[in-house]
Amino acid sequence: MAYIVVNTTFRDFEGKKNDKMQINFLNSLKRQTFQDFVLVVSIFYEKRVEKIAKNILGNKCVFIYDACEGNYKFSLTKTFKNGIDYGLRSDAKILLDCSADVILQKNFLEVIAHRCKKYSAGISHPNVFVDYTEDGTRRYIYGKLFQGIDARFFSLDIFQREEIYKLLDMFPSYDYASGIEMMMCGIAIKYAKHRYNIFEESKVIKTENDRGGRVKVINSFMREGYRRNMPIVYRFMRYIGLDRKYSNIIELNSKYKVTHGRLSYLSKFMPQYVKYFQEKRSY
Repeated sequence: MAYIVVNTTFRDFEGKKNDKMQINFLNSLKRQTFQDFVLVVSIFYEKRVEKIAKNILGNKCVFIYDACEGNYKFSLTKTFKNGIDYGLRSDAKILLDCSADVILQKNFLEVIAHRCKKYSAGISHPNVFVDYTEDGTRRYIYGKLFQGIDARFFSLDIFQREEIYKLLDMFPSYDYASGIEMMMCGIAIKYAKHRYNIFEESKVIKTENDRGGRVKVINSFMREGYRRNMPIVYRFMRYIGLDRKYSNIIELNSKYKVTHGRLSYLSKFMPQYVKYFQEKRSY
């Protein structure tokens, strides 16, 4: 039985830039100081993911073949539920759900194993982005509070409650797409007794993807994801009795307690909070 289930999906390995990005993610797991984990990968139609993941992580990989049909063929809520199911069946304690275009700092799993107790949930947010200057030089910059939450962790006892477990079947997402992290964090806000932001202890580094490492680019895939999935998010919020304001990532972020270095965290991000709430009052 693994203590932590790391849950994700991959794009297929086709010799493109995304290959390196995903291999970096796998290697970041291999380097973790806490090794009592298993990687659960939902496979839809990808053919080469299993071989490459096993080459790097060996028997720490579990593959769930789940080729959903139609609009739900790459559903993130379905993927999330696959990780929950595996974790509950195997008596794991923690689920880390994340995308595969990130690098986790090497103490990431160690920190969440320490922080995530009963009925807990957490994030490390904002991400740290890999960006490029005009001359192509690579640099690391802090992300913004309103940018996506790419890693979310939960103590699995939360999903032993049937009414919570059923939510993901009641409000399935379309495709991979954007916005569904709001539902996952909504579950944390509504049902977790403790919510942590471990940013000052361990960070999520967002690596280059098919946007060429350009941090502020919103591509058609992301726009279509918001268009299709945000109505689902709003219905979900209404159903569980959560204010619609939590469809805003800054509002979600504010509900997680910074676990370490609070003054350092506020010095980095307080201006963004102030600007957001000033603009909100002016509406």
